[in-house]
Amino acid sequence: MRPNSLLFSTGLCALLTACASQPLPRMCVAPAAMSERVVPTPDDWFALLLHGFDRQQGVAPSPSVDCSGVPVVWQEPQVEECREPGPEAKPLPPPSRLTDEDLVLETVRADLRLVWVVTRRFSNGEGLGPVGLVERTPQGFVVRALGSLRAYPRQSRLRLEQAGDVTVLVAEGEVCTDEAPPVCRRMARVLPLRQGRFFAEAVASDSDGSCLGPAWFPLSREQVLKLPSGLYRKIEFTSTLAVKPEGIVLDEQVVMSNLDPQQPTMPPLPYRRAQAQRVLSVKDARLVGTSPSLWVRLVQPELLAGAKPVEASPPASPPQVPEELVPPQAKTAEVRP
Repeated sequence: MRPNSLLFSTGLCALLTACASQPLPRMCVAPAAMSERVVPTPDDWFALLLHGFDRQQGVAPSPSVDCSGVPVVWQEPQVEECREPGPEAKPLPPPSRLTDEDLVLETVRADLRLVWVVTRRFSNGEGLGPVGLVERTPQGFVVRALGSLRAYPRQSRLRLEQAGDVTVLVAEGEVCTDEAPPVCRRMARVLPLRQGRFFAEAVASDSDGSCLGPAWFPLSREQVLKLPSGLYRKIEFTSTLAVKPEGIVLDEQVVMSNLDPQQPTMPPLPYRRAQAQRVLSVKDARLVGTSPSLWVRLVQPELLAGAKPVEASPPASPPQVPEELVPPQAKTAEVRP
C-alpha cells in the first residue's frame, strides 16, 4: 500500500470510529425497506439524504433540506470580497421530479459510498444538492458525513483524498458547449471534511486572511479580450489538481496570443506563456494558499489596462470569438485537460 493510501485509510478509519461513537439522528439512518434490498433504488438514496422526500411525487420540499435538518444552500464569493469571485450562473426552476440523472454514486470501498443528490441546477450546467458519505452496516445504511455540494454532474467523479491530516472531498465534472462537435472542459470543487460535515468555503490568503477565490478550480478555461489597440488577445488556461500530503497541488499554465482583426486569415501570434504551482493547505480550520490563481494574476492586469471580454460567457463555457477572427487552424474539436 502506498504511503498516501495508508494515510487516507487511517484518516477514514478515525472518521468512522468517531461517527460510530456518537448517536446519529434517525433521519440519517436508512429505513428498513432500503436495508433489505440488495441494490437500493434512486428513490432510496433520495429518501436517505433528503428530509421530507415524497416517493410518490418524486420530489423534496423546496428549498431542500438534508437528512440532518440543515438547509441545502451555497454562497459563492462575490466580486467585492474576493480576488476572484465564484462562477456566475442563474438557478433554473426546480425539476418536476427527481430521476436517476439526479443521482451520482461513487464507491469508496465495498461498504462505503459517496452519494450526491442534485436537487437544483444552474444555467452554467452546475448542480446543487446534499452529498453524503454512506456506510452499509449489518443494521443498514448510515450517513457518516454530510454537506452541500455545487459542482458539474456531467461525467462527474467524486473522491476522498487526504491533504495532510485533513480529509477532503474532490468533485470533478465537465461542461460542454452546444457546438457540433462539442467543446468540453472539466472543473473541480474541493470541500474539507471536519467533524462529520463537508464545508464549502473560499480559499484564504496565508498571509493576511483575505479571500483569494472560491475552492472552484477550472482545469481548462479560455477567454478572448479586445484590447484598447483593437487587437484581440486569446488567453488559454490549463491546470492539473493533485492532493498530496503537503496539500492540494495545482500546476497551472497560461498561453496568451494575439489576433489581428485587420488580418483575419493570419494565425494567432504568440504573446506570452507562463506557468506556476500553487499549494493549498488546511490551517486553523481554513483552506489557505499563498497566492491567487495564475489566471487571476495575468487576466486582471489586462482588464485594468482597458481590455474588454469579447462576450460575457459563464466561466465554465469557452467564450465565442467572432467568426471572422478565428482562422481555421485555430479551431479545436474538443479540449480536455
